[in-house]
Parts: sequence; C-alpha cells; structure tokens
Amino acid sequence: MYEDMTPEKIRGRILGRLKTDLQTREGSFTNDIIAAAAEEISEAYHSLDALIPAFYVDETSGPYIDKQAGTVGIVRKAGMKARCGVTFTGADGTAIPAGAVYYTASGLAFYLEAPVTLRDGAGEGTLLAAEPGDAYNIAAGEIVTALRNYSGVSDFTNSAADGGADPETDGALLGRYLERMRKPATSGNPWHYQRWAKEVEGIGAARIVSKWNGPGTVKVIVADQDLQPATAAAVSACAAHIEEERPIGPSVTVEAAKTLEVTVTLESGAGASTVRAALEEAVTEYLRATAASAFGGSVDLQFEAMDAGAYSLLFNRVAFLLLSIPGVVDYTALALNGGTENLTIPADTLPVLKGVRVV
Repeated sequence: MYEDMTPEKIRGRILGRLKTDLQTREGSFTNDIIAAAAEEISEAYHSLDALIPAFYVDETSGPYIDKQAGTVGIVRKAGMKARCGVTFTGADGTAIPAGAVYYTASGLAFYLEAPVTLRDGAGEGTLLAAEPGDAYNIAAGEIVTALRNYSGVSDFTNSAADGGADPETDGALLGRYLERMRKPATSGNPWHYQRWAKEVEGIGAARIVSKWNGPGTVKVIVADQDLQPATAAAVSACAAHIEEERPIGPSVTVEAAKTLEVTVTLESGAGASTVRAALEEAVTEYLRATAASAFGGSVDLQFEAMDAGAYSLLFNRVAFLLLSIPGVVDYTALALNGGTENLTIPADTLPVLKGVRVV
C-alpha cells in the first residue's frame, strides 16, 4: 500500500513545502537534515503495511490469525500423536524400558509408553509417535530399527498406527474464527453443535442433523481435516466434549462420516494410461469439492450444512473433466459406478474415489 513512499519522494515533498530562503541544494545542511528525517518517515510508512494483516486477517496472516482468534477464545489445535501396538519376542524376563525409541525406514520416531517385560518369550506394549502428524499413521510392520538393541530381544513388530493428526492449518483456524464471527451459536442451535465438534482435536468438519430420530434428537456427523471419516478416538472425544457443553434435553449421537467408493470406467483407447492418471486427479478434487459444497462451505474444511439431505455427483461433470484433459476430443462408454446417471450420495456419507478403470 505504501510502496511508493520512498525517502526520495518524501524528501522532495518536504522540500517543496518549505517556505524559507535557506539553501536546500544537495549537500546543504537543510537538505541533509530533511533527508535523514525522510528515511525515518519512509520506514514508518512501510511499518504500517505490516499492520494490515494484523487487523484484516486472511490465510497469509500467519501468527496474527492466532492472535485474532484468541480474542474470542479460539486456540489453534496442536495436532495429535499416533499410537500403535508393538510385540516383542525374545528371552523370558527381558525388560524393555519406557522411552525406548524405534524408527521407521523413513526416520519417523516412536517411543515405548510403558516398560515391557517378556513372559513366555513375548511381550506387548504401546508406541507413541514423537510428534503430532498424519504421517505417523503408519502401516503394520513399518517400524524396522531401534535406537538401542536390548539384550534378550530377538525381534519386534508393530501393528498399524492411528490417531495422528496434523496441527491445524492457517486456513482451518481462520475458518473457525470467521464462523464464530458470522454464525451466531446460541442455546444449542445447530451452529453451536458444529462449533463444539470442531473444537476437538482430530475433527476438522462436522454436519448437524436435527430431529434425526424424532423430536429431541441431534446427530453430529464428523470428519477429519482431510474430509475423511474421523477416527474412533476423535469421535469419542467429540461426544464427551459435546456432552459437557450442550444444554439439558437433547439426546445427542456422534458418528464418523461414512464413505462411498466411486469408480469411473473408461473404454480403452489412444493414450488411455495418461488420461487415466489425469482423470483420477481431477475426479478426486471434484469429489472433495462436491462433498464440501454439499455440506455448506468451501473446499477448505467447511463440511457444515445444517439438516441437508442427500446430494449428487453429476455424470456430466465427470464427462466434462474427461474432455478437459489435453488431447481428449471425445469418449465412449464412460461410466460412473457402472452407470451413466448421476450418483446419489447419502446425507451422512463422503464420496471416495476407488479408481479409474480402463476396460
């Protein structure tokens, strides 16, 4: 906004307003004094630019989003650490202490939560991720090395890890702040339930269905920050939080969103493999955008419409995406879940692309 307020411009403006017979040529005392003042004034103007994101926050405002959200009691979610089971085999009586460190091949670290002593040649424990994050939701058997080898332990293997969630993004935090300012949540109305749900770690989106099982009933359907079904742990935490906050009266049910697999079928033709990859990317984004839009908001996690019903995936939209791929001029035998009609998605369900098949 103030990029043009350079020291040279400011000095020229000051000199132009002087009503004096003092010498103002380059190198004169008056000129030098004004030049120094112009430098400071220019810096002050440029400092004002830094205040704009503090007062008018958007996704580029960084830490100012946290400060602005904090004024209404909203705190950025720190993320969640994943956990997984671990089974040790080896000599009876071997003890593995709490805090023992284990790694995946990619370097992700996990710590043993409690000591384990082997009995009958085996023992089980729980590993906790070193940091919050979705990347720590590893598959079974991915932990392959230990920081220290304990005498008597011959082998170890992990089960699949879950519960890990990334820290809240700037966009998601800003979205919760704007919701608070724009949508009055009072007396247990649907927006209130949505706010309570999205305050919980691991919940990035929520849909509220009033009177889903008759008067006095409320269903809260939750998804994570990636618009995938929330984990069982997050659902339980969400239910407990809402139970603490809600008014007396309604019977509340909290459930993870369901998923519906979507398959797109193409007839084999020229460049089918290249087209397949491009179409998978385009349809994945379309499914995400459609789910988010159907639930009342933008693609950035506003999975939020109140009391809406089923929604549709449009066959013609998929056809348009196909024809938008460079090099594609026509198609035959395109199908969406085996048909050429729009696909109806139940109200509590998220569409997930199973794949693009070429036949």
